Amino acid sequence: MNPKPLLAISVILNLALLGAIGWLIKGLPTPATKGSESLQTNAAVQRNQDRSAAIPVEPSKPAQSFGWQMVESADYKKYIANLRAIGCPEETIRDIIIADVNKLFTSRKRALTLSTNKFAYWKAGNIGLASLMDEDKIKQSQELSKEKRTLLKELLGVEPEEAPDLFGGMNPFESLLDFLPASKQTAVAELFQKYQAKMMKGFSGGSPDAEDLKKIQANQKEMEAELAKVLTPQELEDYQLRMSQTAMMMRMQLGSFDPSEQEFRDIFKAKKGFDDQFGVYGMGLMDKAEKEKYNTAKKELDAQMKNTLGEARYAEYERAQDWNYQSIYRVAERNGLPKDSAVKVFDMKKLAEDQVTALRKDQSLSSEQRTTALQGIRVETEKSIRAVFGDKAWDSYQKQPTASWLKNISPDPK
Repeated sequence: MNPKPLLAISVILNLALLGAIGWLIKGLPTPATKGSESLQTNAAVQRNQDRSAAIPVEPSKPAQSFGWQMVESADYKKYIANLRAIGCPEETIRDIIIADVNKLFTSRKRALTLSTNKFAYWKAGNIGLASLMDEDKIKQSQELSKEKRTLLKELLGVEPEEAPDLFGGMNPFESLLDFLPASKQTAVAELFQKYQAKMMKGFSGGSPDAEDLKKIQANQKEMEAELAKVLTPQELEDYQLRMSQTAMMMRMQLGSFDPSEQEFRDIFKAKKGFDDQFGVYGMGLMDKAEKEKYNTAKKELDAQMKNTLGEARYAEYERAQDWNYQSIYRVAERNGLPKDSAVKVFDMKKLAEDQVTALRKDQSLSSEQRTTALQGIRVETEKSIRAVFGDKAWDSYQKQPTASWLKNISPDPK
């Protein structure tokens, strides 16, 4: 299977994670309440609570001495008027009101974005950022942001400038690292960001070659060595199951296999060692000695997998990693067809290709006979696939790049 598409996807996912990590390190605030009037009332309550704790009032002071209570009001407009009355500069008023409103919204948004769902690292498709984004929560978060901007515009006459919230208030990185205490989450995020930036240099010239991939692999090893200084052995293993390139690739490749948590751990343990030696994307351009070493290690890995999973489950595991089968499986799934339909079509592909190989080796056939036989194999194979898939799924499958194997059997008629 060509690793380049998976490489590109994995890189994009990690870039997205970098954004989440940058957000985590920066510690962006999160929001709070509804409606202009209730917002203003709650704001005054919150301000009074905060300041009563931070600035105690001495009872010996004269009643006429200045106190913040003389300025504050449950009504934001009156609050602004009071600030102006004591000569507070407009710029300072804006800063006070914006900070106050931001703080008010924080608890609301925080309550919205907190997730109780643990990251199921063994589930195919859970490849980090995308699997942890909640469309409904993002929409609600955007509505909160809109509500806040409307309130500030009503109070100040202009909308304050804000950096765009690219993640709609969500921070998936917190869920990915929910097994770690907050202090270690920050340390891991900083290391991840540092080394992802280094690894991205391998893409500065476009599509990476074998040397670039080796440098990326070396950076990955350096990062894990530094992580080992911060995390306990168990924490490091939990991190790798969620965030390593091996785990990311497994979740992309094993959609139809649907491993249990224990199966995922068993496969990961074997694959991680192999990937550490040869790279998660394969070595690309290898010399003869490297290829022999790679092939020997791959056979050992496959034997270990077969022994761990059992023959029937290993067959599913092997098929799930085939790029062509993945395409067939997605078409079936998208059209509401059972997994068995994808398996049947994939078996038809293998049977047709075996027949084609035998025909092309048969020297007793003339060129015309071979051409006619190849056309017959293609026609019968397409008819069989259509019978399993139905017209809609068949039309969809024909548009997939991976369906080009049918044209390789016999070209389209002129």
